[in-house]
Amino acid sequence: MLSKLRTALACAKEFGIIVLLLMVFGCTTTEEQSYSIENTNIFYVSPNGNDANDGLSPDTAWQTSTKVNSEDFLPGYTILFDGGHTYQSIAFDANDGGDSNNRITISSYGEGVAVFEGMDFVNTSGFNVTDVDVVIPQVSEGEFPRNGVNLYSTLDGATKLQGFQFSNLNVSGAYGGIAIEGVNDTSGFSDVSILNCTIFDCMDSGILSKGYFNQNKAGYSHEHIYVQGCTVYNISGWDNQWSHSGNGIVLSDVQFSSISNCVVYDSGYNNTHCGGNCGIWYWDAKDVAIEYCEAYNIQTQGCDAAGFDLDGGVVNGIMQYNYSHDNHGAGFQVGQFSGARPLSNITVRYNISDNDANGYSGSLFLFNMSSKNSVSDIFFYNNTVVQDNKLAFKTINSWDPDVVYVKNNILSGGVNCDDNISFQGNYYENPNLVNYKLESSSPLIDAGVNLDYNIGDYDYFGNTSLSGESQDIGAHEFNNTLSID
Repeated sequence: MLSKLRTALACAKEFGIIVLLLMVFGCTTTEEQSYSIENTNIFYVSPNGNDANDGLSPDTAWQTSTKVNSEDFLPGYTILFDGGHTYQSIAFDANDGGDSNNRITISSYGEGVAVFEGMDFVNTSGFNVTDVDVVIPQVSEGEFPRNGVNLYSTLDGATKLQGFQFSNLNVSGAYGGIAIEGVNDTSGFSDVSILNCTIFDCMDSGILSKGYFNQNKAGYSHEHIYVQGCTVYNISGWDNQWSHSGNGIVLSDVQFSSISNCVVYDSGYNNTHCGGNCGIWYWDAKDVAIEYCEAYNIQTQGCDAAGFDLDGGVVNGIMQYNYSHDNHGAGFQVGQFSGARPLSNITVRYNISDNDANGYSGSLFLFNMSSKNSVSDIFFYNNTVVQDNKLAFKTINSWDPDVVYVKNNILSGGVNCDDNISFQGNYYENPNLVNYKLESSSPLIDAGVNLDYNIGDYDYFGNTSLSGESQDIGAHEFNNTLSID
């Protein structure tokens, strides 16, 4: 609240000279002079206001979303909504904003946060939305709720709409919680950050991006999408014969993107489609990372239900430092579906899987429904899989040699895979870990193979990735250096 008051005071100072001149020279009052939105930069909305007001202060606030939707807002404007109240959906288009370096801010003022029945940003750019809730009203049985927050582009010509940040939002009751979509060629969005948001009780997905999918197209609809510190849960999925549902965070048609420090759980239980839902995943994407995340209790009535996944068409993808447990499907899955763009250079390292693969797959699971030559360079190393009586590693379909490498993993459980998969330096028994860490007497210390490619600087716990002459097996690199207090 203090930051909002400082913003308001700064804006007041900017216009203080004009107000003083009006007082000294006896000019017309605010009520008498004509009102022009171009001469202002901060607006207030409250159920106690009036749409005939100028909106320039809490005392002269506008009243409704209808008024906001009817105005055109220039870059740099701020729109504050009285907290503790619910507003109909707000919508912005190409007549609003447009400058990623001078963004429009939407937030709350007063007590509590403002609640919206939806937000739409269509063919526009340059917005920061913070400290509000989006609660979609219930719909009649058989109908679908709308998305909570929509970023939607109908532009063409490889146009990227730039500059969005959504922070500290709670979104619930939606079809998709926060949705980013471009419908033509490689046009879409760039520089989108979704930070510290909570998405729950949604039908199809928590956070998603998608574009015009074509296996022969070059380039991607979206660039530089970052999801960080978000919590997603109770994304139910639904009986859908056309596509998977019940996904936590699923980003596609994107390049240069990461999902980090997020948690997804209790989702997918009503999905009936196969392929199915996953907790956190990418498909049709390039230069992407999933790291420092947790996924658990991902379910399905169809298939998949993995905690984490890099799927069809991912190029230069990495999953690292993640914790997966108690999922119906795999903990960490890599898969290529029929009709996808080629999948290559995939790394799965320093992850922990505990009691996953309660369905048909393995805790580490690999599949290819396309041609053999559509996949290359897949690496699983220094992961820890612990469980009882389930498959630790499984592949389906046949593979060419020198494509998949599985090294230095703890694979407690069975292995069922093609003969051409390269295994080296793995451990297949109960490792007797303590909180997933090796003890000083563990035979796994210095028992792995030193890999001849970049293994990263750290293990799952933040220790250096090589301590001793050889790498340890699993996600923990034991360090026997004593600290001195």
